[in-house]
Amino acid sequence: MLDHDIQQTQNSKKKSTLHIYRARQYAKIKEWDQALADYNDALELNHKGWIHLERSHFLMAMGKYDLAYKDATAAKKEVPTLAPEADKVIEAAVAEIRKKYEAENPITIIMDSKIDPNRKSRFDLMREQGVGMFAANTGTSYTPNRRKSVSRTQKTAPCKPKSKSRG
Repeated sequence: MLDHDIQQTQNSKKKSTLHIYRARQYAKIKEWDQALADYNDALELNHKGWIHLERSHFLMAMGKYDLAYKDATAAKKEVPTLAPEADKVIEAAVAEIRKKYEAENPITIIMDSKIDPNRKSRFDLMREQGVGMFAANTGTSYTPNRRKSVSRTQKTAPCKPKSKSRG
């Protein structure tokens, strides 16, 4: 029925809308190529921002994140009121592109220098000194600015004050 209506209609705006309707139906039955062709035809007939936005949602569902990003950006530029919804598509597309990039290009650490077997790390030194998390279970930990207390015997002073003579 939509095919017949598209062929019979002379008005480009109405024809564009019919292409959108047919594209939605193709998308429901997972005829991706035909749906994309109808979205493209609709844009050629009536270049509107909302069509870009709808096509960007379709492209996201297809997994074509680069194209979805471009369409959402175009929709945002053409119709500023579509910016909040376009931003959501842009954010989702960027996240998927980044995820794909990180999966294809994993982070690797390359050590291109010789390892010194005599090297001591700060943890090795702390272990040797028995400080920090390597301290014995005495309840004390190392404090670098604290001096060791030296026990000194204190001399006792007389408790009674000297009496002054009045005179």
